[in-house]
Amino acid sequence: MRIADSCRARAVRYAALALAALLPLATPAEITLKACDAEVRRANATLSKIFSQWPLRPTGDPVDKGLQAITDRLALRSGEQDHRRWRTHVLRDSKLNAFSIGDGHIFVTEGMLRFVDSEAELAALLSHEFAHHVAGHFCEKPRKLGFVRHLFGGNVEQGAQVGELSASMDPDKERDADRISTVMLKRGGYNPRAAVLLAARMSASGTPAHFQYGQRIEALQKLLADEPGTGWDTADSAAFSRMKDSLRAEQAAP
Repeated sequence: MRIADSCRARAVRYAALALAALLPLATPAEITLKACDAEVRRANATLSKIFSQWPLRPTGDPVDKGLQAITDRLALRSGEQDHRRWRTHVLRDSKLNAFSIGDGHIFVTEGMLRFVDSEAELAALLSHEFAHHVAGHFCEKPRKLGFVRHLFGGNVEQGAQVGELSASMDPDKERDADRISTVMLKRGGYNPRAAVLLAARMSASGTPAHFQYGQRIEALQKLLADEPGTGWDTADSAAFSRMKDSLRAEQAAP
């Protein structure tokens, strides 16, 4: 028992060091395997506001259930299932967006779920949000009340307001999350180049230019230059197929 615990502890330390090695020396972020108290408090306060002000799909409907199943699969395969309880929520919004609020809570719009072309792309999106948690971004003092982070966001001066909640971006933290997410994708058996493909497709979709796609795509391409293009899990799971079928059926309904 003690030997197993010791091996497990070493594995956790090595994983943290591997992720830390991806972060630039100047970044204030640190590897945070467990949610800090401040993160949990802020997440709970933000969650209650979102649930009261934003339209969400009910928990357990086919789309919500499919997204959670894929999230659980990514957490298990990437080794993140024991660090947080990862919970995804689907916003009834046609915009291309996803964001996290801390303590394992991730929000994805219906528009984004319709947009992703494969489970690998969805895993790239989710792993980016996982990475914001792991990088300790939610344990820092927020700049604004109700602070949330959006996937592929722009700079800190730009943001959005929804009800009482405001959003602002930090490009350095987005790049931190990009780097860590590629490690999670590889651990999960997904081709990390899916992150580049998703960013390129979003850039071509006409999503606002301040999302800095050019810089982030270039950084990801450099990071993954030596990664093989084959040998990864390319098959979509049954949960992903059911989720996409349900969204298509809704869109086709009169």
